[in-house]
Amino acid sequence: MAKANHAITSDRYGASFSLVLCTFAGLASMLCLFVQPAHGQSESGWSNQGLIYLLGPTLDGTSGIGPFDTDVDLSAGDVFDNLDSAFLGMYRGEGERWGVMIDVVYMDLKADGSGDGGRFSGEVELEQTTAIVSATYRLSPTTQLMAGALYNDISGGISLTGPRNEPRGQTMGEDWVDPIVGVLFETPIGAGNWSLTGAAQLGGFGVGSDLVTILTGSFSYRFNNWSSIDIGYRYLDFDYEDGDGADRFKFDMSEHGPAVGWRIDF
Repeated sequence: MAKANHAITSDRYGASFSLVLCTFAGLASMLCLFVQPAHGQSESGWSNQGLIYLLGPTLDGTSGIGPFDTDVDLSAGDVFDNLDSAFLGMYRGEGERWGVMIDVVYMDLKADGSGDGGRFSGEVELEQTTAIVSATYRLSPTTQLMAGALYNDISGGISLTGPRNEPRGQTMGEDWVDPIVGVLFETPIGAGNWSLTGAAQLGGFGVGSDLVTILTGSFSYRFNNWSSIDIGYRYLDFDYEDGDGADRFKFDMSEHGPAVGWRIDF
């Protein structure tokens, strides 16, 4: 499941790569952030929603590759400064009781890198794709059970040029699957267009991560019968470690911050 290829021996350089890695891995794992009751259903009783959203995460924890561990404390500005491209979107389909949610996050980070006290300079690149598929079952008008799987695929590398123009580099890749279960609560606020959503989820259980914790809350405002805006907050905590020696990969990280999304019913 894990794969690694190491060709750089600088401690400082390895720590820098771990720091960049955690920036993206913390953005992963977006599970059903801002869900609200389906506003309109087709004649078959099935409703469809699409959501595009933005995140403003703060990351803190520890990330490690091989023998290198790095303490991390990154603001949302640090993340956005090094973002090259990204896609964050979700689909939700729901019938009378059963439903499905698919959440996809893609991130591509590029940043200047250096190692060995500045003797080497180059570029750091990291890509991460996270896909979450969940089934839902409605217990009541306000409560649903959720169960599914979260898949993370992280790959990246560093290319450096030394004082004699000799190339050096390091590449890595890691992927894992976490089962996830949880409960979702959603209710309208008064008789107007506002609604409130909250969700609590746990996952991992030693299958991929030792433990994954996801807590979300949001307010939604519906403009009309086909669009709404969601404004909320998310807390995500990963406890993952795999391999040993040069192939060791660690991600013990919490990610928390505001999120804004635009939802369309179709």
